[in-house]
Amino acid sequence: MTARHLTIVHYPPQEPYRCVEIRSPGWEDVSAAIQRMDDNEYPVVQLSWEDVDTCFEDEASFNIVGGTASGFALSEMNGWRLDDPNGSDEGVRLWQSDQGYFCKRRNIIAEIDVVLKLTKIYFETGSYDEVRRAWSEERGPVHLSDNQT
Repeated sequence: MTARHLTIVHYPPQEPYRCVEIRSPGWEDVSAAIQRMDDNEYPVVQLSWEDVDTCFEDEASFNIVGGTASGFALSEMNGWRLDDPNGSDEGVRLWQSDQGYFCKRRNIIAEIDVVLKLTKIYFETGSYDEVRRAWSEERGPVHLSDNQT
């Protein structure tokens, strides 16, 4: 079994945002959505293991925010945020359109291949523990913090 729902947030120029909702997405759908992320027009991709109409309904959804311009932050709506203890506390704005998203430099992954690897683990397992394990293997000991900045 894999993730049951994919939400792609799209901010078309000069228009209100819209969500593209994909039920039972394949990995190709998720990978393409992440590779299209650009911090502005396509700033958010979410995955849910629940049967929902949108990932915004699932507080445990896996959120990828940002894009290739400034990096990616991985988080859960009301839970953990990926945190690299070797990173800095410098403030960074991901998601330039609309309300934006703010985090610290230590919450950002610059390499899209790492983002794809970690997201695929969540897509296949639904486990934040497995994502944490893979991140730890990738970068060394890791701390996943709550969403407080």
